[in-house]
Amino acid sequence: ASPSIKEKKNLSCSYPEEEPAKMAKRKRQPLSMTQSATSAMFGGVCNVIAGQPFDTIKVRLQTQGTREKKLYAGPFDCFSKMVRKEGMFSLYKGTSGAFASIMTENVVLLTANTGIKAMYRKYCMRGTDRALNFSEHALCGGLAGIFSAVAITPAEVVKVRLQVSRGKCAAKGDVHQYKGPIDCVRKTVRAEGIPGLFRGLNSVLARDLPFNCVFLSSYEVIIHGMLSFRGGGADKA
Repeated sequence: ASPSIKEKKNLSCSYPEEEPAKMAKRKRQPLSMTQSATSAMFGGVCNVIAGQPFDTIKVRLQTQGTREKKLYAGPFDCFSKMVRKEGMFSLYKGTSGAFASIMTENVVLLTANTGIKAMYRKYCMRGTDRALNFSEHALCGGLAGIFSAVAITPAEVVKVRLQVSRGKCAAKGDVHQYKGPIDCVRKTVRAEGIPGLFRGLNSVLARDLPFNCVFLSSYEVIIHGMLSFRGGGADKA
């Protein structure tokens, strides 16, 4: 038998009441360490492809000579001279090092951050079922930054040395000329030992620790706020 008018009314009214309850249960699940590493790798590839020419120009300008011996008047002058004298692909010098650097940084940083947050919840939030606050995210992000800084410094050294290499414009025998990343690593280790690959580690730590404290904590707080605003709930990351 078909339902009565009263039963139909009850059925039609039940759905709007159940839907908000279902939406409230939807929560952004924390990424696993594998998911964090995979997404970080793909994000790093896109980052390098889009930003490497700008980074190369930045490094050239930062490492050029004194005022009397400046090679470039500015970013546009640097771009035109590089393309004219060294070819378009000179803008992508150090790309292999950049790939290694950014992918290593993203994978280590996000994976370490995920693991540190899990350990923090387990050992410092025993029996507490709540989301981490801003300062706790900042603490975990800063600790993760230590791991990423140590991991990326060798790749950063190789990337920068390749970027400042003058290629076709340099005189033969220049100690700063490298055929590629492997040649750069080999010559660096031969001349300076393994510590040569970690030159500037203190500066990288000084840069990355505060950056990751602010970046990762702000990211989590903003995501938490956006999900709350949409009514989808927030995770306990």
